[in-house]
Amino acid sequence: MDKISELPEEILQRILYFLSQKEAIRTSVLSKSWRNIWCTRPNLDFSDDTFKGNKQQFLSVVDTTLRRYCDQRLRVDEFSLHILLRVLDHESVSLLEKWIRALAVMGVKKLRLSNSWERISGVVDLPSVVFEAESLQDLRVEGFILGRMGIERIVLFKHLTSLCLKRVYIEDDVFETIISNCPSIETLEVNECERLKNIKANRLHNLKYFTFSKLGAEDCSINIEIHPPSLETIKINNGNPWSYGGGYFRNLKDLYLWCVAASLDHLSSCKFPSLECLKILSCNGLKGINLFIDAPKINMFAYGGSFIPSISFAPTTSRK
Repeated sequence: MDKISELPEEILQRILYFLSQKEAIRTSVLSKSWRNIWCTRPNLDFSDDTFKGNKQQFLSVVDTTLRRYCDQRLRVDEFSLHILLRVLDHESVSLLEKWIRALAVMGVKKLRLSNSWERISGVVDLPSVVFEAESLQDLRVEGFILGRMGIERIVLFKHLTSLCLKRVYIEDDVFETIISNCPSIETLEVNECERLKNIKANRLHNLKYFTFSKLGAEDCSINIEIHPPSLETIKINNGNPWSYGGGYFRNLKDLYLWCVAASLDHLSSCKFPSLECLKILSCNGLKGINLFIDAPKINMFAYGGSFIPSISFAPTTSRK
C-alpha cells in the first residue's frame, strides 16, 4: 500500500478538498482506502455543465447526495451549486429551497449559488431560507432576484465575513437590510447588479476589501458611500465614490478607480496615510480639476485616459 493511502481519513478528506467534485469521485479507484472518502468530504461542488443537458440526472444526483449526508449526519462546510433555473421550472426551484434548508441544518459555512439564467427565461427569486442560515461565513450569490419577501425572516449573520453579489436584481432598501445584519463583513463584492442605485456601507466596521463594478457606462448614477477606517482595498468600476470630502482612510493601501464620471475633486480633502497603490483609468471626473492626493507612502501610481489630468501628491515619506 502506498504511504498516502495509510494517512488518517481526515487527512485524505483534506486532500480531496482541493479537487473538483468530478476529480474527487475519480480517486475512488485508487485503493480501498480511497473508495468511499469522496462520499464524506465536507465540501460539495455541483455544476449542471458536467451533465451535458441531462437536468433530471443532475437534480437526482444532488438530491441523493444531500439526503445521504443528512441520513449519515455528515457535515457540509462548503457547498457550491451552478445551475440553470427558469421562472417556470418549479421542480428545480422547490428542490433548491429544500437543499438550502438541509444545508442550514448541517451548519454550512460557505455557500455559493450561481444561476446561469438568460433574460429570455426570466430571473428566479433567491429562496428566503438562505437568509436564515446563521452558520454562514461566506455567501456568494449570482443570477437571482433578492426581493423584499426573501429577507422578511433574515437572521443576524454574526459569522459572515464575506459577501459577494453578482448579476443580482436588488433594490437599495433590500441591500441595506442585508448588510445591516452582517456586522462582521470583511469582504464585500457588488458586481453587475441591477436596480441598485445607492451603496452605503459606513457601518461595516470590519470591512477590509470592497469592490464594485457595473457593466456599461450608461449607468453611472450609482452612488457609493464607504469609508470605514478598516478599509484596505477599494476597487470601483462605473460608480460614483463617496460624494463628500474630508474622509480619513487610515488603513487604505490600494485604490483603483475605473470609468468614474462624477467629479473626483473631493479626493483632495481626503487623507490616505497608508496608501501605496493608486490606479485611475478612463475617469472623466478628473476633467477641469486640480487633484491633490495626500498619500505620503505612495509608491505606485498609474493613469490611463484620453486627456492629461492635473494631479499632484503630498511629499512622500523617506524609506530606509
